[in-house]
Amino acid sequence: IRYKIKINTKDMKHIYTLLLGLLAWSASMAQEGVNFRDITFEEALKQAKSENKLVFMDCYTSWCGPCKNMADKVFPQKAAGDYFNPRFVCVKYDMEKGAGVELAKKFEVHAYPTFLMIRPDGSMQHRLVGGDGLEAFIARVEQGFDEQNNLSALHSRYEKGGLSKSELFRYWEVLEEAGEDARAEKVYAELLALLTDEEKTQAAYWNLYETRGCTIGSPMHDFMLSHLDVLRANNGKEKVDRYLTAKYDDALGLYI
Repeated sequence: IRYKIKINTKDMKHIYTLLLGLLAWSASMAQEGVNFRDITFEEALKQAKSENKLVFMDCYTSWCGPCKNMADKVFPQKAAGDYFNPRFVCVKYDMEKGAGVELAKKFEVHAYPTFLMIRPDGSMQHRLVGGDGLEAFIARVEQGFDEQNNLSALHSRYEKGGLSKSELFRYWEVLEEAGEDARAEKVYAELLALLTDEEKTQAAYWNLYETRGCTIGSPMHDFMLSHLDVLRANNGKEKVDRYLTAKYDDALGLYI
């Protein structure tokens, strides 16, 4: 059975107008996300200075899955553009090609994606490693604007000495976020040596267990098992038990 559909000239004009509108809408949506400028790093610094902004640098590779997720799903969002464009001169470089190779050496980029917040003078203010959903990612970036607790500020205060336990804990968390594993491990050991057993069970320091170093059989994990009742009381039984279940599931998965 053959059907014939007749479309008059007037209908064709309506369809054509609709298609043009959809194309224009799609183009506008594509432009509402983060504006990554196609400029050199030196040009980005100059523009940041003239616009009184920081440089936001996306360090990616072509094979990195989380990098692609950020590029395809997170940065194109209008809310991303609304946040990043007024605050940053945004640029992105493949760390394995062209100028990206030297930039990777300069800023010691070893994990992907890495995101850098850089001052107009070229010094790094803050570093983040790993992708995230937009809302969570913006919250992580906001940390970089904290004059007392961004990575650069904490580096400086740590070198001068005299950080309190809570400040040292925050420094360790920021190092973990930045992917500075060696320094994070050092600060972690220093912090554990300062904390009392009672403090190690408090909710304020729960993240001490949420680290790769707290593996089954490690001193911190053994401490956890010997103080389970107190940890459950201070942090919530469901939270602690969910954590332990995940730990043991991961360990068992290695043998399945």
